Amino acid sequence: MLNFVKEITGNRILKRRAAKIKRNKAFCNMNSMKSIGILFENTGNMYVMANKMMKFFLARRIKVFSIAFENIKSSELENRKQVPTYIKIITKSDLTWYMKPKGENVDKFIAQKFDVLIDMSRSSDYVYKYIVTLSNAKFKIGGIQYKNDPFDLILLEKSNETTKFVSLIINFLSTIKV
Repeated sequence: MLNFVKEITGNRILKRRAAKIKRNKAFCNMNSMKSIGILFENTGNMYVMANKMMKFFLARRIKVFSIAFENIKSSELENRKQVPTYIKIITKSDLTWYMKPKGENVDKFIAQKFDVLIDMSRSSDYVYKYIVTLSNAKFKIGGIQYKNDPFDLILLEKSNETTKFVSLIINFLSTIKV
């Protein structure tokens, strides 16, 4: 029952906030891209793939900003190795009672006007849904389809392998002409 209340509350708040968002939608490919936002779940394999993707864009002089959700308490994060400065980690401690991500890192990420935002999480969890829905990115790419999804492009990869999903995104952004 409590999860149902959290979900209803969160979706109502998100729907109201999303109605106020006015963003300039525009397609962007690898040649015209200046900045990119990447959202992912901070698990071992996902971190490795997200970091490879970020280095790929950095090598092409594209500004990279990233936010990762890790399903732990912030006190547990202190024992981890250092992550690059372009990756901001949010934890369960950064969530409200109804799972809304909060804090300066989240607010800055949402407000940033990326050319492209990629949601690598491939999850419809409220944390990711909130950030992607309210983002001011010009073009939003995701890998999962769900009710009222905020994506401009959904790239479905049948095997659900992160490596193939990353390759699909890079291939798409590299081959499409604007």
